[in-house]
Amino acid sequence: KQWYQRRVRVYKSGGVGGAVTPHKDSTFLHTGGTPLVGFWIPIDDAREDNGCLWFIPGSHKEPATLFMNRNEKGTACEFVGQKNANFEDDGSYVSAPAKAGSLVLIHGDVVHKSFPNTSEDPRNAFTFHCYEGKGATWAETNWNLPTEKGTFVHLFEQ
Repeated sequence: KQWYQRRVRVYKSGGVGGAVTPHKDSTFLHTGGTPLVGFWIPIDDAREDNGCLWFIPGSHKEPATLFMNRNEKGTACEFVGQKNANFEDDGSYVSAPAKAGSLVLIHGDVVHKSFPNTSEDPRNAFTFHCYEGKGATWAETNWNLPTEKGTFVHLFEQ
């Protein structure tokens, strides 16, 4: 088995950090059906007033039907497909406050979002995504492609 990862730091400054619209991570990182998991680690306490994550429990059971792809020229990205029906069901979301340094595991097909940071405190986080490389098909239409220097970081190989 091979496992790969991609990483990002998420900045949400006090008073100006915007909302993140409802989405599934597998919309942006499609792996041809191989499970994707996100590791979300808050650097600051994540509270409702500073933009903690909100999830729809059980939404991981419905695979993503919307994908962000590179356009044919490879110069821009576009959404292909349609959102899952439950994205806009605000009554289904539950908040997930988290202490700084804790770990939130996010299934690639779970619907989640965050609201703007209305506090004066920052809400920064470090996140990375892993997927099993064996059997994965990293689509050429993925917006995030390996470079000439190599593929994504290999965590380990068995």
